[in-house]
Amino acid sequence: MKNVTIALDDETHRLARIRAAELGTSLSAMVKAYLQGVAAGDIPAPAPQAGAREIPMAFASQPASEFTPLKKPRQPGALRGKVHMAEDFNETPQWLIDAMEGKDSGKPWPMG
Repeated sequence: MKNVTIALDDETHRLARIRAAELGTSLSAMVKAYLQGVAAGDIPAPAPQAGAREIPMAFASQPASEFTPLKKPRQPGALRGKVHMAEDFNETPQWLIDAMEGKDSGKPWPMG
């Protein structure tokens, strides 16, 4: 189930809560029932308000036949032998060990 956040002015919120209480339901249940009715076509959707953006046409993706990748994808092992790691990569620096043991000077990096 998804949560939806809506913005209401204080008076609309107050009146909607009162009406929901009169009907013996929650404001959330009222909004859910309304949206289900609009989605099913039982309740007509309201006309767009001033300032609402309209989508001029439906989105159409580019046909697969027109798609061309930007470059050849990297093959497995393409970087083998090209990546150089530090020689002491497998050794934990003493400053890091000190920091983990609480013996550091409070600085997050070693001072050289």
